Amino acid sequence: MNYTLNVAALGNAFMVPSVVADKYLKIATHTQLKVLLVLMRNISEGIDPQKIADALSLPLGEIEDALVFWQQRDILIGTAPKEPEQKTVIINSQMPTRADVIKRGLEDERLMFLLREAQLKFGRNLKQNESSLLVSLYDDHGMDASVILLLLGYAARESKCNISFVKKTAAYWLSQGVETVMDAEHLIADAAKQNLAWSLVQNAFGIEKRNPSAKELEYSNLWINEWKMSADMLKAAYDACVDVKTKLSMPYVAKIIEAWHKDGITTPEQITAQNKKSKKLSSKTDYAGYDLDLFEKMLNQD
Repeated sequence: MNYTLNVAALGNAFMVPSVVADKYLKIATHTQLKVLLVLMRNISEGIDPQKIADALSLPLGEIEDALVFWQQRDILIGTAPKEPEQKTVIINSQMPTRADVIKRGLEDERLMFLLREAQLKFGRNLKQNESSLLVSLYDDHGMDASVILLLLGYAARESKCNISFVKKTAAYWLSQGVETVMDAEHLIADAAKQNLAWSLVQNAFGIEKRNPSAKELEYSNLWINEWKMSADMLKAAYDACVDVKTKLSMPYVAKIIEAWHKDGITTPEQITAQNKKSKKLSSKTDYAGYDLDLFEKMLNQD
């Protein structure tokens, strides 16, 4: 049979770079070509990996991998999202004197109420440096009395009712733009979620009770609160790490969990199924997605 182009079909067409047909048609996978066609068809709407995944009924991880493929071949330009600027707040080192504290308390009823309530939170009379800090937060940094009281209540619940914790937390809240009680409550809730996430990771990995590092807290929050990894998945990642490394390596575990997340794997049963599938493929090809030896080589490439 002979074929000719139906010119009428060109009435509603879109562009595809000619280099795709000239150089990459042979090496691009079906998924990579499908992703390119969908994004070129809807280029005016911007590139949304999740929308492409929904349109093609494919895992988000495959879509992101395909976008990286076209970025590496200069069809797409990748730009990292701009990190929001963090405002640095330094609590004044020059604190109000005792006389200043007394004077300001007599001048401002809200401040006097704050100082009285603070004594109840601390369960004792305030020390000079404590009352000076509260006056400084109120006068110099513009923290509302209700927000400061919430901070003191939070410190008391955490059994950290000391000037160091109050000062550090106040500086963090100010850097995050806290102005109201609601703003502060959101940060307290976020801190509670992060602490719970770290507790789950500690239990899954058998880590002794201690405060996490900033990176450990970041990992825990990502795995539990963003990626919704279960305790069983954490334990599976830990076991896979120890099988290869013979000890816990948080960066190594992080790469394992990231790989599972990209592949849409959320249960140990899916890991087992993927391993069986990979072993079958490895008998025919050089690919074995979760074979520990090959996975070890892949992870150590970075």
